[in-house]
Amino acid sequence: MSCYWKESERIFWLAVYIYVTVMLVSSFPGTASAQTISRPATLAELSWAAEGDHLAAAEREQAQQRLRDHCTWMENHLPSQWGRMGLKERGEWVFQSMHDQLLTGEYDEDQNLLSVALLEGNYNCVSATILYQVLADHAGLPTMAMQTRGHVWCRLLSRPILDIETTCPTWFLLEPHDQEQAPAVQAGDSASVLSSRGLAAKIPYNQASLAAAQSEYSTAIQLLDRALALDPQDPAAMKNRVAILNNWAVLCVGQHDCDQAFKVLQQIEAQAVGDEQLTENRRRIVDAVIDQWCRDGRYEDAVRLAQWKPGESRLSVRSIYESWIDDAKSRGEWFEAKNVLHSAMAALSDDPLSVAQLKRQYRHLLPS
Repeated sequence: MSCYWKESERIFWLAVYIYVTVMLVSSFPGTASAQTISRPATLAELSWAAEGDHLAAAEREQAQQRLRDHCTWMENHLPSQWGRMGLKERGEWVFQSMHDQLLTGEYDEDQNLLSVALLEGNYNCVSATILYQVLADHAGLPTMAMQTRGHVWCRLLSRPILDIETTCPTWFLLEPHDQEQAPAVQAGDSASVLSSRGLAAKIPYNQASLAAAQSEYSTAIQLLDRALALDPQDPAAMKNRVAILNNWAVLCVGQHDCDQAFKVLQQIEAQAVGDEQLTENRRRIVDAVIDQWCRDGRYEDAVRLAQWKPGESRLSVRSIYESWIDDAKSRGEWFEAKNVLHSAMAALSDDPLSVAQLKRQYRHLLPS
């Protein structure tokens, strides 16, 4: 006996089949890992990435485990009246647990790393603010990082908003007039919001400043590049990068390492910053490199640099060619001198007067 399906039944069972298939596929490990990869990174994950390879893998895992353990402790020890507490009271409880159990060391102006704060208990405004935001987020508290020149802190989005100096263990015990003296409160309207990526980027940014202070310019640039990878629009990082490159180039010139100075100069140019003081320093660097290359007999390199940066050296393209010709003559390399003269006239073809003067000056090198 034949069995005929109604059109509505066929559509129903087809929909059931599609649903079951989709659910099975979504349960596969590959799909789950793709969903994990696509989700935004947390502040803690950004901070680990910002630290780079400062710690060994075992120490990093130890710091991460300490953070996980504290989050578990928070879950197990929430106050019984948590649901009836206001945001300020909840923020204070998270804050005190952080200082009582994690940040048990000392304030260290140069200690920017979240991992070190967890392992050793020492902290500064960056590491303390990162840790507090991570814990506050775990507790479901709305916060944002704030910044002003040289300082960061956390803002609890309560009513009214509450600025929290994360480096002050007794912050919630201070009288209002004492809190008003803090940089976070004094900043007022000059304070700006800092994203999670921007906050994490302060780790390599501050490390770069420390490296530059020790004249470790190559390391400083690598750290600033990491900071800019996290927060590409940070104007302070971009400005510091150019300043450090400038200092590095000046140091290279002083050490007669003109090849490295030229490479650094190219990095400065790639950033295209129109600072007048840096422009003046660049002229000095270009002049010093060209002068040194001429002394070393690297006239071809000197000519290329003078052509790349015309007018930024006391040595013009013509004067470099003249030095090259005179040097070749002094060495008895007359064939080289003739070739250089022809190269000079070709390079200066847009300046007929200079070409005519070169012909008259070195007429003995030209066919009669």
